[in-house]
Amino acid sequence: MKNIIFVSLVFVIATGCSTNPYNTPTNHKGMAITQSAAIGAVGGAAAGVIIGDNRKSTLIGAGLGALIMGGSKAYQEYSE
Repeated sequence: MKNIIFVSLVFVIATGCSTNPYNTPTNHKGMAITQSAAIGAVGGAAAGVIIGDNRKSTLIGAGLGALIMGGSKAYQEYSE
């Protein structure tokens, strides 16, 4: 139960930290997407270590975290 709560907390924190309140039209959208993907990779890797406790689960978690966070940020940036 502790693992599920911690993983949920990591994803909530990573989602909140990936938004940039000072984002203006002159800022590069690609940089925001890259930053979000990096934050997602770190959070996913942490979740993979907690859940699976081996290298394979860490890499899967990092990949999924980067894909989800980068994809959601790209959707937010280009849907305007």
